[in-house]
Amino acid sequence: MTKPNPELITLLRQFLEHEARSCSMDFGCITPEYVYRMWGGSVPLEDIEAAMKALDNNSGYNSK
Repeated sequence: MTKPNPELITLLRQFLEHEARSCSMDFGCITPEYVYRMWGGSVPLEDIEAAMKALDNNSGYNSK
């Protein structure tokens, strides 16, 4: 798996916080595929997966 990019982790954290404020979506429902689609495929899926795993390990976000 790709080593997580610190800038991507920051962007992902901001995205998750925005999603939490804008709706009642559970973090468990936010998958790497969801983020990939929301970002228009501009970031490789494996990079998103690595960033979500890093966030999950460091802050308790429930990413799959």
